[in-house]
Amino acid sequence: MRQARQLSSSVSRSDGADRIRLASQLSTLTQQVAAASCSLTSGIDEEEAYDVLERSTKQFERYIDALRDGDEELHILGPEKGRRILTDIELIKDEWMEVHDAIEAILVNDKHDVESAHIIDDHNLKLLELTSNLATDITTQYAQPFEISAADVMLIEIAGRQRMLTQKMAKDACEIWTGYHAEAGKEDLQKTMTIFENSLTALRYGMPAAGVIEAPNDAIREDLDKLLTRWEVIKVNQQTLVDGGELTEEQKTEIFHDLQVELADLEHLLEDYKEYAERAH
Repeated sequence: MRQARQLSSSVSRSDGADRIRLASQLSTLTQQVAAASCSLTSGIDEEEAYDVLERSTKQFERYIDALRDGDEELHILGPEKGRRILTDIELIKDEWMEVHDAIEAILVNDKHDVESAHIIDDHNLKLLELTSNLATDITTQYAQPFEISAADVMLIEIAGRQRMLTQKMAKDACEIWTGYHAEAGKEDLQKTMTIFENSLTALRYGMPAAGVIEAPNDAIREDLDKLLTRWEVIKVNQQTLVDGGELTEEQKTEIFHDLQVELADLEHLLEDYKEYAERAH
């Protein structure tokens, strides 16, 4: 019995980092499906938006099932046992059902199905809340406090949140140019832009008052410089929307596309931060 308990504990520890990683990606995917469905149904960057919507939907469904049932290919070694986490997952799956049906209506039946895009939009913030709660509970359950310093954890968490913010901005911007929740979208976009820029700047140059150190090595500095350079272009277009101006179709496409590239570069930044933290430890 004792040996079985020790084995079970060892399994939990061995896949804990992967559980945390998958859980943290779910919140980004909630915003990505909303952004892609809005862009696609409004006729902006349709080919890329379709691919992003299809891919992010598959990822969301595979990740949430893996966290519940296990998935060896994703390094989740067995089913979840924690009652609180299982409750979190069921709440997410219930909320996801209507979103899934709306996504299928767009992908299979009509890529310009605006009503289905509105359903996805109406559920995205609740899904964001639920997936954020899940990520917190999984981190609490599976984090290993002696594997990484608190300061490095904070850097990784900030960089990880930036991923979700790229897709939230893409969704907010599309709400504005389609006129759906446009006023709320303007307010949300302005707030998210401020958080995103302040966080990138803090990661690059440091913010001692908040305990954030400047970029600790050349690889991370290069990552952040690239992100900040692209951000200057994205910011101008988004600010035009916030200020009530009109964008051309090309500028709308730039927003959606550049934020997908920004997301990919943030994934690279996260890997560089994790590598730095592991070496430092």
